[in-house]
Amino acid sequence: MAETVKMCDMSAKIAAVVFQCLNYTKIQLKIDRCGNRSIITDVEPKNLTYPEGWYYAKGCFRNKHMSSTGMYEELPMYKTNGERWRDFARYCTLYD
Repeated sequence: MAETVKMCDMSAKIAAVVFQCLNYTKIQLKIDRCGNRSIITDVEPKNLTYPEGWYYAKGCFRNKHMSSTGMYEELPMYKTNGERWRDFARYCTLYD
């Protein structure tokens, strides 16, 4: 029998690639010299398309409270000018 894995149980690394594919030309993924990952976009987070179980809250792309494994991850989201989205978008897209 085929096995299905929930998107919210995927790692942030995989979910971010899917997020980028769903928002083609709207976001970029960035990895700094230390290996830290972040998402870069000038599009308001509420106007992006998210993979199942992932959402925007407190300036991050996250799966908190959605993972069936109990493990959660998040990646910070920035504007192209380096400003954090948490300073501008003070809402959560989980229940939109």
